[in-house]
Amino acid sequence: MAPLLHATALRDETLGQLASRVDERRCDDVVHDLNERYGEHHPSVSLLRGVLATEERERSSIWSTTSGLFAGVRTEAARASSREAPLDLDAFLSGPHQLHIVAPSRHQAVTIPLVVGLIEELVHATYDRHEEGARLLLALDELANVAPLPRLASIVSEGGGQGVLTLACLQDLSQARSRWGTSAEGFLSLFPTTVVLPGIADRPTLEMLRSLAGRSLYATPTLQFGPKGKRAGGSTSWVERDRASMSELAHGRPGYAIGLDASKQMKWVELTPAYSHPRFRGYLERSERERGSSRER
Repeated sequence: MAPLLHATALRDETLGQLASRVDERRCDDVVHDLNERYGEHHPSVSLLRGVLATEERERSSIWSTTSGLFAGVRTEAARASSREAPLDLDAFLSGPHQLHIVAPSRHQAVTIPLVVGLIEELVHATYDRHEEGARLLLALDELANVAPLPRLASIVSEGGGQGVLTLACLQDLSQARSRWGTSAEGFLSLFPTTVVLPGIADRPTLEMLRSLAGRSLYATPTLQFGPKGKRAGGSTSWVERDRASMSELAHGRPGYAIGLDASKQMKWVELTPAYSHPRFRGYLERSERERGSSRER
């Protein structure tokens, strides 16, 4: 796939044209062009020639697998979009620009490779331009479904020092486990700051949070009374209990969320409703005005 993508870029063709080429299973002309440009010993030429020289059944399997990767550009709308001017990374990273990517749930299965590829390209471009002042904030909602980055761990751990800050949202860690496997168990360690909102029903997630909350000793007084009901003495015993129960973690407290800092200390954090803060209230009012004018048009 890499040599075909490279050749498509050299020819100034679109992803739609590349998808058609893959579906038609033809690349002889690509091999010829790459050979003319780089020579017969270039890795791209050797790889494509190797694919063409494989046994027919294996070659068919290779083509079928590659074709499946282009499911996102099967529709006419997607192909029309691929003919538009590409994102100018230098211009995008030169100022306070925003790029919003929306992937409807019914199309996520085919859009994931495109979304992940775009984000990876932006991350690497930021790394390359970090010394020039490039900065990038990745605000990834529905992380496991829309943008399941294979290199998420390295982007989070290394990105902070190279201009990339990642804000990721998950329903609970069960989503992460289904996508990243056992490595998802370390997500609470991976992200330096975590905010936990009410409504979690995943037991392993709740058990992990309960363990992080720790245990404390609580005093339990015991009183002794004489035959006539007079207090005759007493004692105090100490009982070790969880600082937070699974029920409390799941239901939360009205107006609060659980915060975990870099040292994984847990505390309740008061939430500020958007409508009560002047800055965010202004955003909401402006959004309402824009929707109103749009309906009028």
